[in-house]
Amino acid sequence: MTTTDYARVIVTWHDAHSETSWTTLDELDDEPYEVVTCGWLIADAKPAHVVIAQSVGSDGALDGIICVPAGMVVGVVVVS
Repeated sequence: MTTTDYARVIVTWHDAHSETSWTTLDELDDEPYEVVTCGWLIADAKPAHVVIAQSVGSDGALDGIICVPAGMVVGVVVVS
């Protein structure tokens, strides 16, 4: 597989995040942490996930794979 086999995408998603120290309930951040990831969409790689690879090698090997649960995805834009 080569890069022409995959769509280039920009994926916006809400990340799960945690506090880094002891925190009281009234100090909790109640806003989602929004992330934007760019890469190659690896369609149908994992059920109920959007899978993106950072790099695709000339031999088809993938690097920097991220699997975002579909329910956390805000939007996907295909880049031409």
